[in-house]
Amino acid sequence: MASVVGFVGLGAMGGPMAANLVRAGFEVAAYDVDPGRVTPPLQRCASVAEVCERTSGLVVSIVRTLDQTAAVLSEVQRAGLLLVVMSTINPQSMADLAAELEERGVEVLDAPVSGGVAGAEAGSLAIMAAGSEAALARARPVLDVLGRTVFHVGARPGAAQAVKLANQVMLAANIVGARDGLRLAQSHGLTPDQVLPVIAESTGASWVSEHWEAVAGWLDDPSGALGIILKDLRSAGAERLLQELEP
Repeated sequence: MASVVGFVGLGAMGGPMAANLVRAGFEVAAYDVDPGRVTPPLQRCASVAEVCERTSGLVVSIVRTLDQTAAVLSEVQRAGLLLVVMSTINPQSMADLAAELEERGVEVLDAPVSGGVAGAEAGSLAIMAAGSEAALARARPVLDVLGRTVFHVGARPGAAQAVKLANQVMLAANIVGARDGLRLAQSHGLTPDQVLPVIAESTGASWVSEHWEAVAGWLDDPSGALGIILKDLRSAGAERLLQELEP
C-alpha cells in the first residue's frame, strides 16, 4: 500500500506540489478551504483534523499567511505526526508554534521554499529546512519529490524562515535596483532590450535582471507574486523596501 501524505493548502503553489506527490506514487489526503480544489486523484478531507487522521504520519502545510498557518496548526492534535510547514512566516512565530506542537507530541520541520509556481510545477523548488536530523530524514522522500535541493540550515524551527526572509529581502533589493537602473537608462533614451544584454555580462547581473520581463509584470499585480514578496517583507521588518515596492 502506498504511503499516505497529508496535504493542507492547494493554491498556486500547493496544487502542483500535491499533484507531483501523486505522480511520484504517494496517496495524498488533502484539505483546502475551497473544496473545489481537491479533485481526484487527491483524497478529499473535510478538515485539517481529518487529514491528520488519514495520513500515514506526515502532513505538509503550505498556506499563505501566519494567521492561516496558526489556524492549521491548531487542528493538528495527533501525537507522533511530523508536520512540514512550507509557508513563509515570521521566524519567531514559527519557533513558538513549533514549541506548542511539540507539547502535543507533534514534531515540526520548518521548510519554506523558493522557486515560485514554475518551481512547484517542475518539482525543482529550493527547500530550506530547520528541524532535527530525524525529522529531515523522515520528510526526505517527500521533499525530494517537491524540490531539487534541500538545505538543512539548523536544528530548531524558525531558522529556515530566517533564511527564506533573507532571500526575500535580497530579491526585493534586486527588483528595486533593476527597476531604478532601467529607469535611469530610459531617461537617456535607452530601452530595456538595449540595456539588459549588457547587464547580463556585467557585475549588475542578477536573477531579477535575467528574468526582467516576468518580474516587471509582477510590479503591476499586488495580488500575485508581488503580494507574496510584500507579505514577506513585512515579516522581515524591511520597511524601506516595502515603501519602494508598494503600489
